[in-house]
Amino acid sequence: MKFIKWIISFTSRTANIIFVALLLISLSASYISPDKIWFLPFAGMALPLLVAINVFFVFSWILRKRHFAVVSLLAIAACLPQLFRLFATNLKPSTVDSRQSTVVKVMSYNVRDFDLYNWSENANSKEKIFQTIKEKNPDVISFQEFYNDTTKEFNTVKQLQQLGYKYYFFTKELVLRNTDEWGIALFSKLPITEHGNIMKQPFKTGYGKKPFKGLYADIKIGDTIVRFVNVHLQSIYFGEKDYETIAEFRETQNLDEHGAKNIVIKLKKAFERRAQQANELKKFLNQQTKPIILCGDFNDLPNSYVTNTISKNMKDAFIDYSFGIGHTYNGKIPFLRIDYLLTSPSFTIQNFEIVNNKISDHFPVYMECSIEK
Repeated sequence: MKFIKWIISFTSRTANIIFVALLLISLSASYISPDKIWFLPFAGMALPLLVAINVFFVFSWILRKRHFAVVSLLAIAACLPQLFRLFATNLKPSTVDSRQSTVVKVMSYNVRDFDLYNWSENANSKEKIFQTIKEKNPDVISFQEFYNDTTKEFNTVKQLQQLGYKYYFFTKELVLRNTDEWGIALFSKLPITEHGNIMKQPFKTGYGKKPFKGLYADIKIGDTIVRFVNVHLQSIYFGEKDYETIAEFRETQNLDEHGAKNIVIKLKKAFERRAQQANELKKFLNQQTKPIILCGDFNDLPNSYVTNTISKNMKDAFIDYSFGIGHTYNGKIPFLRIDYLLTSPSFTIQNFEIVNNKISDHFPVYMECSIEK
């Protein structure tokens, strides 16, 4: 009987130690660049699951009145900073006296080219995107995957100007026929005093260009010049076959080895490129003397190396104001928060919302923040 108890105890402790080790490996993905250990981001995705397993071990040891529970407890405690990046805990957001501050309304929106190719299969898709902009009426909008046609009815620059966004800066990643323009853009109802490009890609895109993946624009808010930054970090570029491979595995547990290999290769390349972009962006942010509002599609999770690097010493509007996991991706992989609004610590977040518009594969994110007078 004693031998059986020893076997059970030994097996439990060994399994516990293994899952603690896996949890710490997953946690390290938040701090170690994929450039150094390429597979860590894959482990990082499993952080919530591994925390849950270790919580199970804690309760099982407590029920058995064993001090071994402290092993998982310490590992979970080490994960708390990343868990609080994944899950916002504001049940009752604080209010600010708007009379003592200047409030600016900001939206960041990956519009997927305003549904140019009708991926949503909605004939009024562009109008629905513009309706959301009218309803939220932000002072400043940052767009990723922005599209404009200078000659036809798809002249989105002209339409935004008609809504009052007279000032804009458009960084064009691709121009075809001298009329069709793709890239990232920032539009403002307030004058832009200075602007520029950042984060030029060192590698060519699928259309043979090396575009800039970020821009900045200085806008006067009250008595303060605020530097707005808009970025679109490396996409994974999953195709229909990749999503079919994922769906088939979910339904049948049968893994298409060739399809899985392609997915891993795409993920690895995207992880590494985003890490390089994050390092370059953070270097730029650290050099700034003006207060910053950063808008962007990071294409990465809140506990990733990329988001940890960029958001260090900055406020995450969602974490600062909201509650829950706050998914912003409207694609075939649910519950991902990959779109962000970050600010310098001097800002106070007065409101944050993930707007329920399903036309794009990203939900727009919106905030109201204040600058103290």
